[in-house]
Amino acid sequence: MMRRDLLKPKNILIVAGVLALAAFAWILFFGGQPKQNGFAKDQKQGKESHQEGQVKLDPEALSRAKIEAVAVSRSPMEKRVQLAGELSFNEERLARVSSRLAGRIVKIAVDYGAPVRQGEVLAVIDSVELGQAQNSFIQAVASYRVAQKAFERARLLWREKAISQAEFLERQAKFELAQAEMDYAENRLHLLGLSDVDIGRLLKGSRSRSGPGGFHANVESTFPLRSPIAGRVVDRKVTPGLVVKVDEELFTVADTSSLWCFIQIPEKDLHLVTLGNRALVKVSPHPQEEFPGVIDYISETVDKATRMARARVRVDNSQGRLKAGMFATVQVAAGTKEGLNVPEAAVLAAGDEAYVFVEKEPGVYEKRVVKPGLKTGGRVEVLDGLAPGERVVVQGGFILKSELEKESLEAE
Repeated sequence: MMRRDLLKPKNILIVAGVLALAAFAWILFFGGQPKQNGFAKDQKQGKESHQEGQVKLDPEALSRAKIEAVAVSRSPMEKRVQLAGELSFNEERLARVSSRLAGRIVKIAVDYGAPVRQGEVLAVIDSVELGQAQNSFIQAVASYRVAQKAFERARLLWREKAISQAEFLERQAKFELAQAEMDYAENRLHLLGLSDVDIGRLLKGSRSRSGPGGFHANVESTFPLRSPIAGRVVDRKVTPGLVVKVDEELFTVADTSSLWCFIQIPEKDLHLVTLGNRALVKVSPHPQEEFPGVIDYISETVDKATRMARARVRVDNSQGRLKAGMFATVQVAAGTKEGLNVPEAAVLAAGDEAYVFVEKEPGVYEKRVVKPGLKTGGRVEVLDGLAPGERVVVQGGFILKSELEKESLEAE
């Protein structure tokens, strides 16, 4: 029954139409496929013609970018050992000022951080002991003068045979004793800090005669506490009215133009560090600056617990930019090493990867991953990835990096 229906003229026409539409669709789809494949092939070939990791710049873009490249060279590089350290005052230029006398602070002449000259007054102290010592000296001077006049008179009388030799010798002995006592009293004043000028002023000032051979001098119980060195006041432990004891530390004065930096050298690196080695000190407040110094001390022992030896770097601080107590990174020069190297500006980083741009020809640059080594003097040693004579970009590398990243995004 179904076969008879299909053989009817009307049904034959319908089947023929369906078959014609199917044939047209097949021709349309499969006939256009070669063109699509050809386009894809051309696109693929276009991508292959531009190598991965390569940047091409037309002459105009190259001029705007101002790309500069230099040749890779092999030259000596200074080896450096990097160590941790801490800055401190130079103890050879540090004075902890104390008083030789007990007393009371009556005046403070300087504050924290004040610059002082050698001999400048730091404070004034009132001391009973100083007054007593001055009184003893004045008494000794008076006794000396009396004994001196008695001796001179006795000598004249003895020459005239008016007194015996024994009496003359007695007067002479008393004079010499008085002279010794005066010298003792004067030396004591010197030990207490008075100068010859101070002692001379004590004898000359405010003297009034009180009868034949007598005199009276005003005693000054205050004395100035002076700085023994030039520098800055880095610590002060006194206030007005404070009672101080003998040898109690009152001020600390330091010459900060030179500091010490103590470092710890691992036992394995001791053979690289010797006395006189140059060093560069860096601190976090000034990350772009390097302060020159010299190794001037290396300990004779290695710590049993840390297996490190203590050493000291003398650092120039004439500009006053370093402070005692700062932590520092110290690079110590340890000879030279011959190696392939490039300017530090040539090496770029992406995560843990270091790379450079190699100039294949003007306007064509290739990204090349490298293995960096020693860094010193603005140059970086290249252990792998470059050959001598190749030219690397030292200016404009970030422009090439941006172009490479842009092309990578467009490819995706």
